[in-house]
Formats: sequence, structure tokens, C-alpha cells
Amino acid sequence: MSVVVQTGARLHFGLLDVASPFGGCGVMLDGPLTRVRISQSDRLSFPPQHASRIEGILERVQELRGSEGPPKVCIEVLDAAPPHHGLGSGTQLSLAISLALLIEISGETVARDDVLFLADRGKRSAVGTHGFFDPGFIAEGVSSNASKPAALNPIDRHLLMPADWRVGIVLMDEQPTVSGDDEQDQFDALRRATEAERTQLVELLAEEMIPAIQQSDFRHFANALTAYNRASGELFAPVQGGPYNGAATAKLIADLQNAGYQGVGQSSWGPGVFLWFESPEDALSATEDWLKRFPGTRLLIQTPLRERYPIKRLS
Repeated sequence: MSVVVQTGARLHFGLLDVASPFGGCGVMLDGPLTRVRISQSDRLSFPPQHASRIEGILERVQELRGSEGPPKVCIEVLDAAPPHHGLGSGTQLSLAISLALLIEISGETVARDDVLFLADRGKRSAVGTHGFFDPGFIAEGVSSNASKPAALNPIDRHLLMPADWRVGIVLMDEQPTVSGDDEQDQFDALRRATEAERTQLVELLAEEMIPAIQQSDFRHFANALTAYNRASGELFAPVQGGPYNGAATAKLIADLQNAGYQGVGQSSWGPGVFLWFESPEDALSATEDWLKRFPGTRLLIQTPLRERYPIKRLS
């Protein structure tokens, strides 16, 4: 028997603060896909490029189940989103492995809390963690009390995006990425948001972006998103040189805006950049001559995810 778990990608619009409880918002997309298969085996095996992640999950499996050794399974990563590009690939991969592993070794419906324990994600942003289970637009940590930190910020708003809207993800060639100890060092170098900065972000989110999604008002959504993303990026300006991470990303965002694209911003640390389209036809039109207009980049057209991919059990 084997279990296949598939999930999409997380687009992050920006944090509300750079210190606990952080908070922020984003949306789950139908891809780039992460797909994991775990099968019964006579020995434990897994891809070496994901060893540190999987070994941590296996240690927590033993702690959870009170077992003395790791399960004998074959863990395969069939597809994975590009790492460290602002797409939440690490969170989606950890959650997919954790869920598939628990299903495979128990043969039962598993508790969400057990999956969260194994994956050990969501310490700064809970968008991708919540979105793995409940796709859509997610705002979290908006009303969190910093004096009472939770293991995972609760969801403040969960909405389905208008069905016709599309997202373009722009990936640039050979751009530096931020992750691991480097990411922690950069957070450590930042001061937390002032009350005025956080209030501005919350107002953009609650009073402009969320109502625009609810009313399917694309223009107001795109304008609010661009403003929110830039304001959140300013919190990181001391370590990334401005509201966007590096000169290449800043130039690309300016070029996209000058070309008339809307809802443009940087996802998480980047270098992944996003832009939004009001219809599938607008998205398709953007792909024409893309490389000629924006050399050194590639454009992925994705759809906001509205429901989880089904879990497959194969005999």
C-alpha cells in the first residue's frame, strides 16, 4: 500500500510585524505542486536532498508514537515547488510528508494536531500551514495578543478568491535566496513594527483588501495588495535595501507596474514576484512574448486554490 499527498503553493502578501506574533496574509495556489508518495517497505529510504527535513519528521514520529525506531517506509518526493522563492515550499513539503507518513503507518484518519507536531512549521507565518488544510485567502495573527503567544496563530479571516482571478508568478534566473540561519540573522537585525506601521497594515488588510475580495472588486484588491505588500516590505528595508529584496527584484516590480500590470509584489523574501489578473484571458494574454518583454524571467500562471487535493491510497 502507498499514500500520495498533493498540495499547492503558498503566496505570501507580507507580515504585519517582524517579531512575534508576526501575523500576515496570503493565499494558496494550485501550484507549483508538491507531491509526496510514501509506501510500505522492508527498510527506510528517502531522498538524500531532503534528509535533514525528513530525519526531523521521523524523530518526531517516534516521539509521538513512543516507538524505538523509525518506520520502514519508502518516502518519495515526486514534485516540489522551487525552494526559497517565497512559495512556502518547505512548509508544504513538511506537511505533505507528515500527513502521508501518519496515514501510511496508521491506516487511519489522522489528527491535524499530530500532523502539525510532525511538520513543526508556522512559527513566523501560519498562512501556508492553515492553507494546507483549508485553502483560500487567509489572514492570521491580526488579533493575536503578543503577551500570550500561541504555537500557531489562529485564522482571523478565511475567504475563497473569485473563481476567475489568476496569479502570475515570476521567477528570475540566478537570484540569491534567503533561508535558514541567514533568514534568522536578518530577522534578528530588524526592529519590530511601530504601532503606526502595524495599524497601517491592518487597515489596508481589513478595510480595503478583504472587502475587495468579498465584493470581487479586482481593481481595489490589486491596489490594496500592492500598497500592503510595499508597506510590509518596508519593515525589512534595513536588511534587504528597500521594500523589495535587492535591486533586481525592485527593478522587475517597477517594470511590471510600468507595463500596466496590477497587484504586483514580492512574496515573502522573494525572489518570487507576483502579479494578478482579473480573468483567465488576461493571464493568457500576458504569456505572449513574455520572454522578449522580460528576459531572464519565466512566468507561471496559477489559480487560487479553493479546495484541498484529494489524498490517494494505492494498493
